[in-house]
Amino acid sequence: MNSIIRGTEFNYRIDTEYGINHDGFIAEGTESIVFKGVKYGGDLRYSCALKFKPKTRLYDFMNREYKILESMQTCRSVVRVLDVIEDLGDFSLPYGSGEINTNSFFCVVEEYIDGESLQDYCINQWFNYNTSTKKWERNTTEYSYREIVKFQNQIVQFMINLCEIMKFVSNVNASNGKSKSNKPIILHCDIKPENIMVTKHGKELVLIDFGRSQEFLNGWTYQHYSNPVEETFTADYSDSQWQDVGKENFYAYGTVGYAAPECYAAPVKGLFPFITQRPVLKHGCVSIESDIFGFGATFSECLSIYEICRDAFEMAPNSSDPRFFNKVIMRRYEDVVRSGVTESYCDRDFREIDMAYHEALEDILRKCTRTRWSGFQQSEITPEEYYHNFYQLQSDIERARDTIPSLDRKSDPLVRQMLGISGFCAAFSACFLVLWFLLFIFADPLAQSRWNTLKEDYTDNQNEMLRTVAEDMMEVWGTKTKLKNYEDILEFMYSGAPNDSVIDSEETEILTSLLKDYVNDSSVWGGYLDVIMQHAKSDNMDAISKSVYRLNLSEDYESDGYELAKAIAQVNDADDSDAEKLCAAYETLLNYADSSEYNVAVSKLAIKLMSGRKTDTIASEIGTDRETVQNVLAPLSKIGGN
Repeated sequence: MNSIIRGTEFNYRIDTEYGINHDGFIAEGTESIVFKGVKYGGDLRYSCALKFKPKTRLYDFMNREYKILESMQTCRSVVRVLDVIEDLGDFSLPYGSGEINTNSFFCVVEEYIDGESLQDYCINQWFNYNTSTKKWERNTTEYSYREIVKFQNQIVQFMINLCEIMKFVSNVNASNGKSKSNKPIILHCDIKPENIMVTKHGKELVLIDFGRSQEFLNGWTYQHYSNPVEETFTADYSDSQWQDVGKENFYAYGTVGYAAPECYAAPVKGLFPFITQRPVLKHGCVSIESDIFGFGATFSECLSIYEICRDAFEMAPNSSDPRFFNKVIMRRYEDVVRSGVTESYCDRDFREIDMAYHEALEDILRKCTRTRWSGFQQSEITPEEYYHNFYQLQSDIERARDTIPSLDRKSDPLVRQMLGISGFCAAFSACFLVLWFLLFIFADPLAQSRWNTLKEDYTDNQNEMLRTVAEDMMEVWGTKTKLKNYEDILEFMYSGAPNDSVIDSEETEILTSLLKDYVNDSSVWGGYLDVIMQHAKSDNMDAISKSVYRLNLSEDYESDGYELAKAIAQVNDADDSDAEKLCAAYETLLNYADSSEYNVAVSKLAIKLMSGRKTDTIASEIGTDRETVQNVLAPLSKIGGN
């Protein structure tokens, strides 16, 4: 038995230091068995993920999934394929009651994402697996209003981040047309919390597992057939077929619980689970609306994760299975479909979870997972009833985020108690006025003390604490003091540990909110926006530019940073043929091409103007040829570094 896999350029082995049992095992999906691996050659050592897939999947993988993944390697939020090893040689690995070897498996080597799945991330907010006792335990995080709000705000940011990824993946723009006409529409077809990774540092999302993904150049739907010859998509829903439910997903194109009703096969036996929707469904006919359903189902689960896990924990408090909660969640959805009582499958709501979660999110998730009625896949027929692209969805989430306070005081139980005795408090209003005056006198020293303490022990997962203390710093008397405090906050964002001289999207959202809420004189905003854009994190440039542009700085006030943010944000929203916006962005690019302090922003803008047919549109509008414009953009696209 050999433990070495010989690849194209490097060798690979299982990382036996990883995993609960130190066997390197990560997960088993419907189409692959995943281990953490080590990629090495010479003196180099890198972590990687080794995905062993059945040999029967090799042809389909190379001719579909691999091509789709290759087309998206420019997106850092989509998992990268490093190697495909068709012949494992004499490598063998015991697994279950069998063996992984070259006769039955091939290996796909992917980058290793240092983090956890979105499902595990959510579970670990409230529960932890103790590797010593081999039992699940309720952790120390209090399930209180404040913790719920903090968790909710992080989930909202994840929703926005995934929309950004899916805009790139799907290639469908805000007008329900193609973002890039010469590129295909891509459907992931298996969006669920287990297929979304959250990086350990930075909490970035990475989309994985494109095993069911499809691409098509023409039309807006993809028809899946279980029998391609007869062009049928059918399944047996009788009792005999439910023995291994969820393992093979024989009845759905996707995963039960996250797959939209149209992803389910037509019954040849048994009862179709979505009987009321069957007249409007073409079984196996998936579309971007199907991916949006998976998106809604995913985040509905994330927000209700505590209730799901709490109930499971109370039923089996001594479970030693490290995948216990994951299996409970899967079985929960399978039971809903199996029973035929699927009223709660669509129109996801917050009936089972704490009402501290904001109702604006419930409206969005319900629209994502709306019951299928006539015209649900046709944007011209149902433009408002369903989401037909991720631009619309992201816009609504961002609007909801802006209406959700970081701490909704009316919902805080402590404040509700205070409101209940407001009559008693009114009698002492004079005392409160005195207290108010004293607070103004001592507000700044107190805020400064908290600020100094935060700076000394700050880590990159304390954004909510950073926001709270920063707001305290701005709630002081005197404009000069406010501006001085804001400058201290801004400087810390890009020079204080552990931020490494950059400002990320979450920090930008805090900074722009502080300007909008506490600095009434927008004429002084410009200089601060310049600093934000000069230190903007490259990977977050789109989100940072949108936050800056959202301030709507008046044209009367000059700000180089705002102009660049405006150009980037408008190019992101522009079609390839939008000459006015593209040429305005091109002119902005030329104006700041020599401004070295904005190299990263200039580089990002140049890259965006080079994508699709934007270059042709600019060349045509300014009366020159494509090559001339490309010769301007190409060197500028590289000045930002890696």
